[in-house]
Amino acid sequence: MRSPSLLRLFDGEWSDSYELYRELRKDGPVQWDRWMRAWIVLDHAEIAALSKDPRLSGARIDSFYEQLPAETRAGLAPLRDALADMMLFNEPPRHTKLRRLIRPGLTPRFVREMRPVIEDTVNGLLDRVLPSGRMDVIHDFSEPLTRDVIRRLAGIEQTHAHQIENWQGLLHEFFTQSQTQVPRIKALRETFAEGQRARREGTAEDLFSRMIAGQLGEADYTENEIFANFLLLIDAGQATTTHLIGNAVLALTAFPDQMRLLRESPELAANAAHEFLRFDSPVQFTSRVALADLEAGGRQIRAGDSVALVLGAGNRDPRHYPDPDRLDVRRKAHDHLSFGHGIHYCLGAALAVAETEIAIATLLRRTDDLRLAETEQAWLESANFRFLRRLPIQFTPVR
Repeated sequence: MRSPSLLRLFDGEWSDSYELYRELRKDGPVQWDRWMRAWIVLDHAEIAALSKDPRLSGARIDSFYEQLPAETRAGLAPLRDALADMMLFNEPPRHTKLRRLIRPGLTPRFVREMRPVIEDTVNGLLDRVLPSGRMDVIHDFSEPLTRDVIRRLAGIEQTHAHQIENWQGLLHEFFTQSQTQVPRIKALRETFAEGQRARREGTAEDLFSRMIAGQLGEADYTENEIFANFLLLIDAGQATTTHLIGNAVLALTAFPDQMRLLRESPELAANAAHEFLRFDSPVQFTSRVALADLEAGGRQIRAGDSVALVLGAGNRDPRHYPDPDRLDVRRKAHDHLSFGHGIHYCLGAALAVAETEIAIATLLRRTDDLRLAETEQAWLESANFRFLRRLPIQFTPVR
C-alpha cells in the first residue's frame, strides 16, 4: 500500500500518526482515500464546519453491519444493538431524544461535586505506587481512576466493578469485527436489568438512575436505548479519558520544560488539559456519511460517500495553531476538535477535563524526576485510536 492512506498507520513505516498527516496534507485538506474508500478531511476549519453540517450523518452502524456475512452479523448482534441505540450514532430527531436522556445529569454542578471524589481516588492510587518509585500509568493510575469514576457515575456496585476493567473502545471492536467484548456486554446487560423495575418506578438510588429519572416520564425510551446510553457513558467516559491521561504523561516526558512549568504553575493544569487533547487526542478521526451532495476543500462529495474527519490532523493544522507539533501548556487550545462540534459535542467533556487536570497536577506535585522506564511505546493497533497498551514510568517521590 504505497499510495497515501490513513490505513498506512498499520505498516511499520508510519509509527507516528502525525508524521503521516503531514505527508497526507501535501495533497490538500480534503482528498479521496482509495484504500479506506472515503474522503479524508485534514484541515481544522473544514473539520469544524463539517462537524456541524446536517448533510453529514453519524448514523453508520447499520450500514456497516448489513454488509457483513450472516455468521459475523450473528456474533456481533449484541454489540451492534448497543452501538445503534447510542446517541453518538444517531441524528435528529432521534439523537435529540437520546441526548435528552443523559444531558441533565452531566451539569457543571455535578462535575464540581465529583472533584473531591476524583482527588481522593488519584491520591489513593498514588499512595500505592509512590514507595516503589515506578508505575505503569495506564494500569496503575489512569485506568483504575476512570473506572472508579465511571463505576460511580453509572451506578455499578463495587462487586460488579470487574465487568468494566480494562475496557476497550466498543467502536474499535465493532469495526474490526471483534467479538471479545460481547460476553462482557451480555454480563453488563444482566446486571443492568436487575434495576429495571426500580428505575422505571423512580425508586432506584444509583447515580445513573437518578440522572435519567426526570426524562423517563417525558419520552418513551426502550430498555435497549437506556442500556445503550448507559454503555456510552462507560465507553466514552472510561477508555478515552484513560488514554488521554496516558498520552498527556507521555507528552510531558517529551517536553520536560512544559513538565517543569506545570510543576511551578499548577494553576495551568485545566488549560493544559485542553492542550493535551489538541496535542495527542485518544480519538484520531470520526466517520460520517454524506446525505446529500456537498463541496469541501474544493472537492465534490456525493451523497452516499463516506467522510473521515481526521481530528488528529486538524488539531495539528499549522494554519490554525502556530508550531502545532510542540506541546505548550499555556496555549489557548479550547477550540480543539477532540470533543467534536455542534450537536455531537461530547457531553462528558467537562468531566474528562477535570479528571485529566486533577490526575496530572497531583502526579506532578507528588513526584519528581519523572521519566519513561521504556524507550519504545506499545500502541493499540488502530488507525483511529491512540491508545497506549502500557506506559511504565519511574520517579522520585516528593516527601
